[in-house]
Amino acid sequence: MTEEEARIIAEPVIKNIVNCMAEGNYERISEYAAFSEGITPELFQEVAEGYLEDNGFPHYDTYGVPNLFQPQYDKSLYKQLNVYVYNNGSGFGAEYDLTTDGELNDLTLMVEFRYDEDQKLQPFIDDLHVL
Repeated sequence: MTEEEARIIAEPVIKNIVNCMAEGNYERISEYAAFSEGITPELFQEVAEGYLEDNGFPHYDTYGVPNLFQPQYDKSLYKQLNVYVYNNGSGFGAEYDLTTDGELNDLTLMVEFRYDEDQKLQPFIDDLHVL
């Protein structure tokens, strides 16, 4: 699998999860991805909403809101959605930098796509943390 193939698979899943977060529809996230061991839907919501509250952010942006990030390096090198294809063939990881009002808010959604016993890729929310 190439990075571009992984991105095509990951993007609609990430989009749905991010949009659920932006709309406060955390109960719908499990329609798009399972939660990795040790992460419950309740814990995920608690962390996501707690981060907003602790930092005074009103909301998360929906997927595709223009990102106003202006890095000191060539902006074309920055991608809000990054994918990492695993060398061992077990799947790939995806990271999405969340924004509020077009500004990065330092919180990153991490989703792992793993092959199941039928060799179908299954998404698992792995983490939500400050990078």
